[in-house]
Amino acid sequence: MRRLCGLCAMLVIGLVVVLDPSAWAVNPVGGGGYNVQAHIDLRGLTRANFDAVVTPAAKAQSNVVFYDFADTLCELLAKEVDEWSRSTGIGVKHVCVDGDVATQQLIAEKQAGKPASADVFFLPNNNVRLMTGAGLVANLPLVDLLPNARDVDAAVARESRGYLHGGTALPFHRNQTSLAFNGQFVPTPPETLDALAGFAKGHSGKVAITTPGRGGSGSGFLESVLLALAPQCRKDLYTYGISNAQAADIAARCMPPVLAYFQKIKPNVTFTNGNEASVQAVANNTAYIATVWEDDLYTLASKGLVPPSVHPFLLKSGQVGDGDGMIILSTTSKLEASLLLANFLMGDKVQIDKLEQTGSRTARIDLKTRGQIPATMAPFLLPDAMYHERTETRINGVVSDAAVKIFVQQILR
Repeated sequence: MRRLCGLCAMLVIGLVVVLDPSAWAVNPVGGGGYNVQAHIDLRGLTRANFDAVVTPAAKAQSNVVFYDFADTLCELLAKEVDEWSRSTGIGVKHVCVDGDVATQQLIAEKQAGKPASADVFFLPNNNVRLMTGAGLVANLPLVDLLPNARDVDAAVARESRGYLHGGTALPFHRNQTSLAFNGQFVPTPPETLDALAGFAKGHSGKVAITTPGRGGSGSGFLESVLLALAPQCRKDLYTYGISNAQAADIAARCMPPVLAYFQKIKPNVTFTNGNEASVQAVANNTAYIATVWEDDLYTLASKGLVPPSVHPFLLKSGQVGDGDGMIILSTTSKLEASLLLANFLMGDKVQIDKLEQTGSRTARIDLKTRGQIPATMAPFLLPDAMYHERTETRINGVVSDAAVKIFVQQILR
């Protein structure tokens, strides 16, 4: 009997090994063949054998070009990839670019039959669809392949602002809309929309809301209110691939309770002209509470422009966050070096460094950041528990645009 039980145990262990996802080879996203030139057998590549298979081929390559569109991360990433280049011997050219301009440049190069200027591209999330449609995104499911992407949040692993890319765009950078309060004047921040309205009424002019359409913290707050006050519309708000006319219909149907809320608080709030203006308002005591991007607040605080009494917080009903992705171009002739670089950029050091230095959050939910951020700067970040419990994915962009249009017409005019 013991021999049989022992045999059963061996079979179970063997089955677990066979079923280990890290041992699975990945297939091209969308089926068919790979659309990128490789010097290794991609069909035999797994997360488990990634380093052993990719590294030798990568070290035979050089002059990988890395396009980086984020001005707040450009200096940091230049240092990170330079250190990686020196340690691996793989040359990297880091180029700070305008995201939209670089996207159009790469598309034009492909249409002209020219080699692409970049191999790896950290790009705006909204451009992932455009680049994929142009055939410029390597159809590799990077979130299933890279060892440092094994714990990526499933909610953002395979889509960018509603476009289902299947994991070809790594969620490299995450950011979060939030409210910020000045503890000098607000001992306990309001955590519900009703409480926020009550605070605004009791402190007229001291709640600053970024004007939707002039800053993402404003349109993000509008989306958050929409999700909270029109829960029956949630499915529609996260329906993608719809026309502008359909989006306008959804917004018109779902906005009435949102408009009622803003009509109620309008006499007691101030609308600012942009994200930075909202941070400045709460930093210089013009406002006691303001809508902000968490990373904007953190970056300005790191420059000494925000007093230590200012902290971000999220409403209990949730607030939306966003982010930007990283792709490998299908036209690269240095796929293996590009894969190795992308894996490095998703690693612990880079992900923690960008959080510490710029407030850029990570999509890696198992990465422990507690204690990694200087004590003087940690208060300018949301507590991890609050972030994970209350963050929401941004709604369909065309619905958001339609909601902003209604807001401008009926609240601001």
